[in-house]
This record gives sequence, structure tokens and C-alpha cells, in this order.
Amino acid sequence: MKETRKREFPLHYAKGKKMFHIIVHMSDTPGSLSAILTDLGKRVNIIGLSSYALTDGTAMFTAFAEALNQKETPKTLKGAIDKLGASLEAEVAEGRKGLLVDTYHTGIQVGGDEYLLLRREGLSGVFDHIVRIFGTGGEVLLYEEGKALGHDNAEKLTKELGEMAVDEAAYIDRALTAQGWGVVESSTTPGSKDFTIKVDDCFECSGKGSPRKGCDFLRGYYEGSVETARGFKPKVEETECRLRGDKGCAFRVRS
Repeated sequence: MKETRKREFPLHYAKGKKMFHIIVHMSDTPGSLSAILTDLGKRVNIIGLSSYALTDGTAMFTAFAEALNQKETPKTLKGAIDKLGASLEAEVAEGRKGLLVDTYHTGIQVGGDEYLLLRREGLSGVFDHIVRIFGTGGEVLLYEEGKALGHDNAEKLTKELGEMAVDEAAYIDRALTAQGWGVVESSTTPGSKDFTIKVDDCFECSGKGSPRKGCDFLRGYYEGSVETARGFKPKVEETECRLRGDKGCAFRVRS
């Protein structure tokens, strides 16, 4: 199956459409989600959805949806969901003139950590702005901040996973791909002190007309994470970079 970007829905706009945000607290038993989706399919066209288990043995289902019938209202939709045995509690909010905003969730949680969404191009632009103001000092700042984050993330992973943090490092790096950092492929193996990390579609290169000549933040990130997880001080060199005209970015890690 072809790899693709995951779609999230904090906001959606469909001009002239009647949109609903559906939130259902449901039982976490086999068939519960299927029952809700089957019933909703008669009433709305679901644009995007998510479901997740809670620690109390129940689950949440949320969806952005377009009404199939213009007479549909939050009240009628909620009433239909409330009749389902799988539903414990439901809320339905209507958008405004085709604009729908998620007013239910207060952030993103991955494992036990709090996350936030940022536009890749916007963050790359922040890095550009730092370098425009501080010049080479800005490049050093980005490198040091990346290194600090690399230390922090590796420390947490090592605490949670033990030796797996190193043994499965190449596999774990793919989590960065899922988070939008870029398509990461690593040649590292357990015990190796000389390997290459390739990053296609690197987020640091997302801006336009960048004054930067390299991915200093990501270079620092790999240096910090390798040092913390593997216990040796590495030298990380970016041998290829889209900001220099290459097709992708590549980092050579050496002891």
C-alpha cells in the first residue's frame, strides 16, 4: 500500500455545505463503532473521523461530517445516535456557513505526552527568520535547540524502551516520518558508530527563499539523540541538503 499523509481535522471549510462535528462517548466493545458508522452513513457523509480507547474501558468517536439532508439538525442527529445501544453520550455541533472548527478537543496526546500541530512551512519560516536576524549565530542556536530536543526525546525513549531504543533505532525513526518531519531511512544497526540517515521531504526545507544552507536543527537533533541513546559523542555532518539543491537530505553519523 502506498504511504500517505495522515489527515487531521482541527478545521474544515466546505463552502455552502451543512457541516456537523459529531462526538460520541461509546462502549468499547466489538461492533460498537460499526453500529455508529452504519447509522451515520444514512444521514451524513463523513469527511474525517478518529476513534480512541479511554482508560476506563470506554471509547471516543469524533467525526467531521456533511449533511446528506438539509433538514438534518444537531438535535435530530444527536437523537438518532442516542437511540443506539453503543452510545453512552453524544454531542453534535453545527458549523457556520460551511466552516467547521473542532471545539471539543483541547490538544493532542501521543502516549503520555502532550503534542501540538504546526504548519511545516510555517515552522521552517520561523527558522529562516531566526537566521535572518542572527546570521551564523542563528544557525548555532537552531543546532543547539535541536540537540537539546534530541537529548530529551532519546532520554525518554531509553527510559521507556531500554535496549530497544538502540536495537530498534531505525524502526523508531519512522515515527518521525509519521509526525511529518520527513521520510526517514536509517542504515544504523545495534552497536554501529558510523551510519547514514536519509531524510526526504525534510520539514526544515519546506520554506521558500530560505537564507539557510543546511538543516542545523535536525543535525543537532540527531547528534543529541545518538549521544544520549548510544553513550558516545558523535560527529554529525549533513552531506546532502535540499537547501543546497540536492534532491533530499542526508546525515553522516560518525564517532
